[in-house]
Amino acid sequence: MKLRYRLIFLVLFLFLLLLIGYLITGNFSFVINDFWFASGLLLLLLISLIDQPFFSTNANIFMNGTAGMSLILVDPIDRDFWWHLFLFWCIWLIISSYIIMWFKENRPEYQKRGRELLSKINREIGKPEAIFSAFFLWSAIKQFGVEAGFQPLFAFWAVFIVFNVPSISRAIDHVLDIALNKDTMITDIGTLYKIADPRVVEIKVNRNCPNEILGLSIESYSKDNHLLSKAIVIDDRVVAGNRIVKIALTEINSEWNYVSQKPDEVKFHINFDDQENYDIPISVIDVESSIDFVKFYLHPDFEVRKGEIVWTSVAEKKVYYQITQAFVVESISADGNTIKNVQVIANQLGVWNDSKLRFEQFSWIPPAGNLVFLGNKDNELESDIPDDEVMVGKIPNSSFPVLANISELVTHNTAIIGVTGSGKSYLAFHLIESIINNGIQVLILDLTREYYLYFQDLKPTKLHTHTEINEWFEKKESLIGIYQFANSTGYPKTTKEFVETAFSLLKDQKLEPGTNIPARLCIVFEEAHSLIPEWNQVAQQSDKEYVNATARTILQGRKFGLGSLLITQRTANVTKTILNQCNTMIALRSFDQTGLDFLSNYMGTQYSQAISTLPTRDAILVGKASSCQTPVIFSIPDFSDRWKGEDEEHPSP
Repeated sequence: MKLRYRLIFLVLFLFLLLLIGYLITGNFSFVINDFWFASGLLLLLLISLIDQPFFSTNANIFMNGTAGMSLILVDPIDRDFWWHLFLFWCIWLIISSYIIMWFKENRPEYQKRGRELLSKINREIGKPEAIFSAFFLWSAIKQFGVEAGFQPLFAFWAVFIVFNVPSISRAIDHVLDIALNKDTMITDIGTLYKIADPRVVEIKVNRNCPNEILGLSIESYSKDNHLLSKAIVIDDRVVAGNRIVKIALTEINSEWNYVSQKPDEVKFHINFDDQENYDIPISVIDVESSIDFVKFYLHPDFEVRKGEIVWTSVAEKKVYYQITQAFVVESISADGNTIKNVQVIANQLGVWNDSKLRFEQFSWIPPAGNLVFLGNKDNELESDIPDDEVMVGKIPNSSFPVLANISELVTHNTAIIGVTGSGKSYLAFHLIESIINNGIQVLILDLTREYYLYFQDLKPTKLHTHTEINEWFEKKESLIGIYQFANSTGYPKTTKEFVETAFSLLKDQKLEPGTNIPARLCIVFEEAHSLIPEWNQVAQQSDKEYVNATARTILQGRKFGLGSLLITQRTANVTKTILNQCNTMIALRSFDQTGLDFLSNYMGTQYSQAISTLPTRDAILVGKASSCQTPVIFSIPDFSDRWKGEDEEHPSP
């Protein structure tokens, strides 16, 4: 029965219950004093009509058992054998349903058949029509005996149970729909056209079908109103003069074979009261999918975006994929008509591990025809972000976090690449703050002269020459040291001097066999294409040797706790000797074809081709420090109000 009708019947039955109670008692004191009214109103009516119509999950059963503990409100002198039996009934439902839920969550394969049998039994004895009917009838007999006072209440209960039978409820729905004659109540929308796939059905809809039904819930019924399936509309278009709607099946009942036996008698209804669906199928897995990515076709009216995630179920697990590419394609139907679709390619992220806050690779391919669902918009995280990791952003249109290990960001070197205005500077500020919060010192070689302004609240040390590094590093009065190249005679030469001086402070440490010293110092190369340019971009020949010396130092630095953070607009102009040592890449919007070709070696063609069209503050993370084992598109939070520059609160030093 539709929700609006259940609400109407709730009001009518409540009024009837109050009227009967007044007629047999002469007042309304029973509303607050008598258990028969509480069990009839709060439990039988509310839970049966509103909370759990026709069905009880293990969680519902647990709650029904808990609600049944209202038996303790019964006066001790009235607690007879039946009261103790009902109490045992409730305790059994609470304990057994909790055990079933616990084993299903923690040991899903243990005694699976036994759990299923126990769950079926509980679903029958734990549904509200069973347990609360018993409470209501027992308490009414206890109060009035089986004489005249009980008979009206028994009649009330009998009428309610009859009206609450699923097939009768659907018949009432149909009658009321016709009586109200509302367009939004249209149920029978068309006839079966064909079964295009085991989980996809095509319907030839009639002229009474509403125009906008994409994404709506559809139910199919047999001629005698037995529910056959539930589905979601994933496609709606006119082909050869006929309006054909595709629905993806989300639930198939035991009588589904009726479709093949009597296809002409199958009726399809729109269920307008079942549209709050968090798992919305939008398509099905198509051929040419693989373990690493899936392909599927999408109706052009569905609005998704690059970076958004979808999922499909494989071996009872949700496997998530991230949309990286989409193409408008055209196909020819059997009758010669052309049909335009959007072909989507989504790369595998894996199975979400809620305790570790990361995606883990899944090692098999989803079968063709599997339903594809939109990813969760919101999910409650069960774990806090570890202290040694930093959240760099979230997957677009979701709350799945993307994390990076702070130590590995430093020791295994990281590069941030993106054009001006794409958001790389604010992301760099965020990473640097996270690095110093973990006790790692940061030396910033800053050509832009912005960092001192934005980090003033952290009281950075202003360095004038490389000889001042030793004092800054040893005293640790500030974890940030900044050099702004005010007195530099050559950027590559000065960079070499600062890097070698910093390394000299660390290289005398004794190394243990097979282990490296934890991260201690991170050198930030702002405008790296000017500080460590590629060999064909140097201003003078001697700069090549300076860049090579810097590269050798960075190569040795990892085992001594020295690492680097490169920030640049053009990867083509940065020496590949150092760039190739960056085991973590964060790529924002970029148009440098040479750089895109370089990045394709790290993240593959599909992701590298997406870089040039990334929105502002969207980026791709790949590498050792990433919480994802594959490349991942993420949205960077808006950090513009987090740091204040010269034009805002802080004047230029």
